[in-house]
Amino acid sequence: MLLLAHAHVLLADTCLPWLREALTGAHVDAGVAGQADGEAGATAFSSAGAPACELSLCWTAAHAPADLPPHYATVRGLERYAHALRAAIPAQDVPLPQPALPAGALVGATTVGALARWLQGQALAGAWWPGCFAHDFSSYHQGHDGRRDMLAWVPQEAQRVLDVGGGEGHFLALLRTERGCETHLSEFSPSACARAAQRVDHAWPGDFLRLQVPDLPDGGRGAFDCITFLDSLEHAVEPGQWLNQAHSLLRPQGSIVGSVPHVGHWTVLADLLEGRWDYCPVGIHCNTHLRFFTQRTLTDLLTRHGFELEHLETAVVPCPPEWRSHWLATPGLATQSAQLDAYAFTFRARKVQALAQNAGGPQVRDSAQHREPASS
Repeated sequence: MLLLAHAHVLLADTCLPWLREALTGAHVDAGVAGQADGEAGATAFSSAGAPACELSLCWTAAHAPADLPPHYATVRGLERYAHALRAAIPAQDVPLPQPALPAGALVGATTVGALARWLQGQALAGAWWPGCFAHDFSSYHQGHDGRRDMLAWVPQEAQRVLDVGGGEGHFLALLRTERGCETHLSEFSPSACARAAQRVDHAWPGDFLRLQVPDLPDGGRGAFDCITFLDSLEHAVEPGQWLNQAHSLLRPQGSIVGSVPHVGHWTVLADLLEGRWDYCPVGIHCNTHLRFFTQRTLTDLLTRHGFELEHLETAVVPCPPEWRSHWLATPGLATQSAQLDAYAFTFRARKVQALAQNAGGPQVRDSAQHREPASS
């Protein structure tokens, strides 16, 4: 029986067999990192011995081994980390006097009989089990911190700000409270807009490319000082059309601020070398991402659609030194060391010119916003 603190968890394929191992006493060989396709998922049970505990627990970021903190950014990376965890960290016993998962735990496994005894007041013998790790992505769509890290990217002189794909408006709420900005939200989800209404000045549900702001002259054309795309451009069918629309809505010299994941990060390259590209609910391989960016393709996109890059920073998740040295030494590859470390890009760009003729205007046929409502 699996016990969950909530449903927003991601487990490596080996996790469930290893959790079962603790309850049955049957040792599990669930493959090793690096096996060929078709082998890594193979699970073999040895003869059963005495159960090791009554409730086996997954490690989490909130309760991680000090000697081996989490280091992964993809599903395959989670698998590699789970195998490293299994090899390096033994089981750690934890008494469970009350029928509740201990602090930091998200996932546990037990038997029906043990659960019944626990609910009747009998303490259980629990253990944080080797190789079992649960990734918590419950905050991915909530964004209650409001992306405070992005406040400084909005120009100080900006008075009217539009956030595209901003979910429940938490980022705009920070801007309104701390900077006094007039805040507008364009969000495809009507329910997210309804929840945002108390936090922002104006919330506009529906397609960003159809946005008309009735309270502003010319439907808002040329009316905004800054437009933000915080992890939203990668969810667009045609991000260039979103930039065209932003270009028309910005005043002269207005700015866009955005953040996008980097498809050239070392974790993606390592996965591809192993024949893996695993979509999941979060991260670079998020299953609602439709477009993927490198630094070059991002800057080229901005230039083509009438913007000049003012500032760009990278979120760094460093490449393992031995992998970096191997890739840098590979003949015939112009490997860029800094790009291997870049997990995501944050940027600000300024409107500098009329759109090139071949950039085109907003086209409703390209406008679908295939993404879960965020809450930034």
